[in-house]
Amino acid sequence: MLQKEDDVMAADSAFQDRISESMKRRHLIRKLNNLILCAIILILGIASMTYKVRYEGGFLTCFREMSLCATVLTSITSAFLIFHIFYEIKIGSETTFRPLYYWRLSSAVTEMIVMLLVLIGYLPFIADNPVIARFDMINMLVIIPLVTIATFLFHDSPIVSLSRNKLLYGLLIITVYAVFILTLILTNAVPEPMIPYSILKVRNQPFWYILITVVVVYGGGYLLSWLFYALNLKLSWLWYRGVTQISE
Repeated sequence: MLQKEDDVMAADSAFQDRISESMKRRHLIRKLNNLILCAIILILGIASMTYKVRYEGGFLTCFREMSLCATVLTSITSAFLIFHIFYEIKIGSETTFRPLYYWRLSSAVTEMIVMLLVLIGYLPFIADNPVIARFDMINMLVIIPLVTIATFLFHDSPIVSLSRNKLLYGLLIITVYAVFILTLILTNAVPEPMIPYSILKVRNQPFWYILITVVVVYGGGYLLSWLFYALNLKLSWLWYRGVTQISE
């Protein structure tokens, strides 16, 4: 009887060791993939910002656009995440730094909105047709958004419990840009001909149009925030399930 119990304990111990070893190996691969993707975001972000400033020139000319502001904040967030990933690799464990997670969530939401605005801009009745056939624009409007969303969904360590109010953190970058550009517009630092999007010409828009725009942008952003958080949590759970099944 004792021999059987010892055999069971030994088998359980061996099983736990296999799971632990598999998790460590896959943990390292996952973190290295995230590290590479974040480095790509950072490199393309710096290169695109440099190219755009040289191509167009002038602070207001470049930074009045949401795509560039999003790229700047996404690149900064990716740089912080790179240091965090090195720390996780060093300790061999998943850790979640909440402020960084919130900014990462906000980056994914904002970059998705940037891509949606690009697609909407190609509708025949929209005047703000985007130009993406340029090195900096293809990076900021397509490549960086796709990589940012992918690395958040598949590689970021999720927060297990995120309340509905905390999902509002996904709107951080949108709010930063809105405050920034509207301050410049309302103080005439950005004259009307330089306003990047027609929906931002608030002096010429009726109140109902402004209200609908705010509801659509923030409502859509909140929905994306919930969707990305839920997918990140689900994919992380599937990753863990995959580890245990491989180890069985």
